[in-house]
Amino acid sequence: MNHIPLEQQDDAVRRFVLSLPVDPNGSVLELNGRAVAWVVHAVGPATNGDEPWTEEKNQRRCDLIDRKYGGALTPAEAVELVRLQEEMLRYRQRVAPLPVEHARRLHQELLAKAAAWTGE
Repeated sequence: MNHIPLEQQDDAVRRFVLSLPVDPNGSVLELNGRAVAWVVHAVGPATNGDEPWTEEKNQRRCDLIDRKYGGALTPAEAVELVRLQEEMLRYRQRVAPLPVEHARRLHQELLAKAAAWTGE
């Protein structure tokens, strides 16, 4: 999910976004009668990643993913899914961080070998 700071947007954009109705079902933005965006207000504070990740949360996340790809996800469920996904990723990072630094070093090594091989 992309996080877009409204502070960096034009004043007109900030006013527009903040003027959208707070509706649990969200708002559909249309252009020429065609839906182009679905805006759902975030509710409640985001978790900090210290919460335990439980089998119940994971099962709910899986159920919501199934509903999403089945085309039956409600706006409230979409918000719930985003929160569960973010919480799961923070939990995974805490208990089993991906070896990103090793992958970066390997990538640089491979780029150097490829450059040497092609004579660049």
